[in-house]
Amino acid sequence: MSELSKQMTYGYYILTALKKADNLKTREKDYVAAGTVNWVSQVSFSPEILSVAVGQASDLNETIDYSGHFTVHILSKDHKEYVQKFASKSTIDDGKINGVPFQKKNEQAIVERTLGYMTCKVVNSMNMGDHRVYFGEVIQHELHEDKEALCTMELPSTYTKDKAAI
Repeated sequence: MSELSKQMTYGYYILTALKKADNLKTREKDYVAAGTVNWVSQVSFSPEILSVAVGQASDLNETIDYSGHFTVHILSKDHKEYVQKFASKSTIDDGKINGVPFQKKNEQAIVERTLGYMTCKVVNSMNMGDHRVYFGEVIQHELHEDKEALCTMELPSTYTKDKAAI
């Protein structure tokens, strides 16, 4: 990684995807995947389209591909612990993802107590190096709190090229 790319700022987000069990032949329960991401950007005003990069090894890819949707949750400085909680494989237990409450809303997994979220319908995706980049049209959004978002300069990332391959 170049020294200059280390100086680029990003936000921290929780990305979720949900695939309903009634659309899966091998599962009786809805499948939910979640993870921390920071390479998210708006790439179009009209329609409003976001891009998000997901590590190739993440189970988020399969769930997004099956469902055709993903949800980006915006974190504030109050959510620093969420970054680590969602940095590894998700566990779903008793209405919580990695210990954080969530609800199913509009066939998506919505993490509670975030600044808000944007649900996107996938319009395109492509493999780019060690990540898969999804482009999604925002079809639903909700603002919960109007606070300053968490930035990578306030909480340096431990995500490295080596970790991307895992």
